This record gives sequence, C-alpha cells and structure tokens, in this order.
Amino acid sequence: MRAASDHRSERAGLLAGIGLVFAASLAARLHGLGAKPLWLDEVITFTRAGRPLHGLVLDSLRNHHLPGFFVIERAALLLAPKAAQVAALRLVPALAGAACAALVFAIAWSAGGRSGAWLAGLLMAFAPLQVAFGQEARSYTLMMAPLLLALHGLLGLVRAPDAPSRRPWLNFGLGTAGALLVLPDALPWLAAATLAILAAALPRSRDRIGLLRRWIALNAALLLLVAPAYALLLLVPPQGPMAGFAWIPPPSASFLWADAASLYFMRDATMVTMRLLPPVLPGFAAAMALLAILGLWRLRRARAEALVLLIVWLGLPIALGVVSLVHPVMLPRYLLWSAPPFFVLAGLGIEALPPPARLAALPAAAAVLLFNLAPYYHAETKPRWDLAAARLAARATAGDVILASDGAAWAMLGHYDPALAPLVTQRRARAAAALAEGRPVFAIYGPAGQGAQPSPAAFAAMAASLGPLSPPRRAGSEIVIRRISPPPAARIACSSGAICR
Repeated sequence: MRAASDHRSERAGLLAGIGLVFAASLAARLHGLGAKPLWLDEVITFTRAGRPLHGLVLDSLRNHHLPGFFVIERAALLLAPKAAQVAALRLVPALAGAACAALVFAIAWSAGGRSGAWLAGLLMAFAPLQVAFGQEARSYTLMMAPLLLALHGLLGLVRAPDAPSRRPWLNFGLGTAGALLVLPDALPWLAAATLAILAAALPRSRDRIGLLRRWIALNAALLLLVAPAYALLLLVPPQGPMAGFAWIPPPSASFLWADAASLYFMRDATMVTMRLLPPVLPGFAAAMALLAILGLWRLRRARAEALVLLIVWLGLPIALGVVSLVHPVMLPRYLLWSAPPFFVLAGLGIEALPPPARLAALPAAAAVLLFNLAPYYHAETKPRWDLAAARLAARATAGDVILASDGAAWAMLGHYDPALAPLVTQRRARAAAALAEGRPVFAIYGPAGQGAQPSPAAFAAMAASLGPLSPPRRAGSEIVIRRISPPPAARIACSSGAICR
C-alpha cells in the first residue's frame, strides 16, 4: 500500500515538474518571439512557406530539406495576420524547444536525480543558444524533441535490457522516426544509439542474441519507414543555396571555442557569425564543467547510463570533427542535440550537495540562469538587414548598383524591399559600368548567411579601387554601407534629364 502511494507521489512530482519546466521554457521563448529580424535561413523558410504546396515540396527537396516542417510553417503563415507573421513562423520551434526542456527534466528524473532533474530542465530552458534556436523559424528544435524522447527510451533499454516492458522500445522507435522525418541531421543519432546499445546494454543483458535481434529488427523497420522520404531527397536533383555544404567555413580554434561555449557553457553568440558576446557572469564555463564532472560521479553506480550520456554528448562533435578534416560541417545547428545530455550530466551534479544545500541552490540557480539569459533579448544576435534595406531604399533608385560582399545579400534586401534585389551584385564590372554612366554605387559589407566572404579590409580596398568612398554608415554592428561616387567626368556626361548625384 505504501509502495503504491509512493509511486503515485513520484509520478505526480514528475508530471508537475514536466509541466512547470515546459511553462518556464515556453515563457522564455515566447518573450520577444517576433522582435528579432529574420536572417537568411529564416527568409528561406518565409519564402518557401509562401509558395503553393507543390512548389513548397519541390523547393524543399531541391535544397535537401524534408518538406514536413515547411508545410506546418505554410499553415502558420496563412493563419497569422501580416503583423504577426514572423512570430507565427517561430511559434512551432518555440513549442518544440519548450518540449525539449521538459524532456531533459524527464530524462534526468529517470536517472534518479530529483534536484538534478530540476537543474537540468532549467539549464535547457534558459540556455541562450537553446532559446535562440527556439526563436528561429527552422526545424532544429522540432527534430530535437522526438530525438530526446528516443534518448529517454534508449536509457530505459540500457537500464533494464531484458525487461518485458515495451515502453522504452516504443519511445525509442517513435522518437527516432519522428526526428528522422523532420530533418536528416538526426541520421547520426542511429549510429550513436547503436554504439550505446553495444557498449552499455549488451554487456548487461542475459539474452544478448535476443537483444541484438530486437535492436536490428527495430532499426530495420525504422529505415524502411523513412526510406521513401529519403529516396525523394536522393532522386530530386539538388538546386539552390542550401543544397550542399560548400558554404560552411573551415573550422578554426576561435570558431570551435564559440561552438563549445555557446552549446555547453551558456554563452550567448551571434547566430550567423558565431561571434561570442561578452560573458554576463565570469566563471560560468568552469562551473558547468565542474557540474558535469560531479554528474558523472553521481552516476558512478549507474555506469551504463553514464556511458550512454557520454556517447550521445561527445559522439556527435567527435564524428563531425573527423568529417570536418575532409569537409567542414562544424556548426552549432548540427551539434545542437549533443547539448541536452551534457545538461543532464550537469544537472545531476547538484546531487553531490547535501539535501538542504540543494534546496537552497535550486532557486539561486534559476535566478542566475535568468540573469545570464536576460541580455540575449536586447543583444544584436542577427544582422540588421532590415535597417540596411530601409537606408538603401531611401537613397538608391532604379539603375543604381548595390555592391555586396555576401552573395545572398540580394535575398535579405529583397525580403525587406523587393525593389532592391535587382540592384544587388557581387560583380565589380557591373559596379564599374554603373559608375561610368554617372550612377552611384552603394558598397555593403555584412553577413547574410554563414558562408565565407572577404575580410572587411579586402572588401573596402576593392570598393575604394572603384572610386571615392563616403564615411561608413552602419546598420547595426555587423553591416556597413558606403557610397562610391561616380567620377566627375561621368557626372558631366550624363544624358539629358538624368539625375546625376
């Protein structure tokens, strides 16, 4: 009788915790949901969601994207008033991001850490990068939520590999299928999960052959389920800016540190250039590392579960790091689902404290995490192409040229003012021809996407070789606009009636 009462009490605590963490996480993501400007990937979502359904599907497949998320975004765009369209496109990622925090809470709870579950859930709820992806009109959080359900199931399988319960198998299967049908970025999960089963579950099983058979059968069924969707990706010829990975810059020491600091150590960073913003609280990285070490120590009697969390956390960055030796792929978006297992370990680290200290530490931790998150909402984490478009629209006219450092600048400027898109070029010859005709050229330096572009000095030197440059005018912190004046002879030679400036 007492055992049944304890079970009901524990279940009530779990459900209450899931609900509270979900609500706190959702509030963090809904706050200022439509305030930040769109960046290139979100403009692609906006444009694709505005297409007819058949065009949406074809454009998705041509860019190696599964279309399901964009179908949802199309419905959001159709239902939302124009003033709320940006927030509407970001609503599903915000909901999915909140679900991710709730699932992190549940995973840590299942590992036996009640206080640790609260801290792990709060870390996921208030991590600046996780909030940023929850406020981005892309499918990364929608992929990560079912993947975390799969991780919950995987830990259940490892905890009791011979148990008759089907729930862990069901959670793993449904979660993995859901993640794979949202985004191909989930494919490495199959390898990580299989490695975890072989390393952590198989040695503990009394029926190893039976466990392997069930595992192979489940994964074969999953691959058959998703095969038609992935066959379409392979059959449709790639076309468009997102069809490959050639745009990804090569990793550098500073870039890799920015990845790690923003993913695991609660630092805020710009979404496009991955430039770390000033730390709010010094020593946060060291504190997170210490908590993760303490979390591993807390799981010293549950080594199989600790091994699974380590594999899922470290396996992805190690694998992508090896691939990056041949071709760069190290971006936070591709590493995003490696952060939750780290937060679980860090959350469990609080269990090393005596119970009274834990009760005092949790409210303090929540306050510190909110204090660390607060600057994100007013920081410039995305380039201000909206400001750049407004300033260029006020000065440029048909026939003028906008010389851009980034090949995708036309998409960003065209999103905010369609009349600007035809004026944009990266060709120096076109800019020189416009100047020879007496037309001004506006040189704009700034990142539209995450592809490589010339250094500011190199671009300024190229622009200066065309003619005299005006003083720089900024649109936010990452975009600089300069006017290149045509030579006096070209202005005199303007045809009758032309406006020479």
